[in-house]
Amino acid sequence: MSVNPRSPLLNSLGWVDYAFQPAGMPPPADAAYGHQRHSANVVLASQNFPPKRCESDGVIATDERPVAVYTADCLPVLIADAKQQNVAAVHAGLKGTLKGVLYRTVEKLCELGATPQSLYVAIGPAIAPCCYELGESMLAEIERTEGVPQHIKWHQSQPKNSHAQRKQANPQQNGIWFDLPELAKQMLIQAGIPDSQIENVNICTYCMAEAGSSYRYNTHFNSDYQSRFSWIRRK
Repeated sequence: MSVNPRSPLLNSLGWVDYAFQPAGMPPPADAAYGHQRHSANVVLASQNFPPKRCESDGVIATDERPVAVYTADCLPVLIADAKQQNVAAVHAGLKGTLKGVLYRTVEKLCELGATPQSLYVAIGPAIAPCCYELGESMLAEIERTEGVPQHIKWHQSQPKNSHAQRKQANPQQNGIWFDLPELAKQMLIQAGIPDSQIENVNICTYCMAEAGSSYRYNTHFNSDYQSRFSWIRRK
């Protein structure tokens, strides 16, 4: 079963077209996207078309060209600026999020005329706390990282996902269960975006999305995986 969720928040913006595509489906032929390296590099679409001309984990369009990211557990974050009608696609795994890729994207959009209050954000399918186990030492490292909000969300016991389509991840290291989408949301709020303008589609790539969506599931079961492209553009 393919999972292609929609965001009511982005749907409410009549000038935006976007998609969180199923695993293995190619992006639009004219999409700009970078050579992703879990960095805080954010560039304009003209710098990454044809695709992968340079390393970047965020791409911004100031015209009608779609911008895209590819993920397989990391967060695909799509952002629309209602003031300038610019859009951004961000690849935000844990490493890139901690390096500040979301903060940098908001900064760059604001340099182009946005305000944090004019930004609307949808966080797409990604690994959720029901399946994302981290060691205690990693949690301590996250909490020490500059820019991380004071009260991040994690669970001592594995949360049960009542919407799971396949078995949730088995505990591997007696660790904690980390909420990466919530960390991203808290950082975006810290950057000044109103809570009401940030939406999580709440699809776990490990246990809810179509087969082949999760890199971590592949490492556990040697099941293979394919990238999921997410993209956004001005109509």
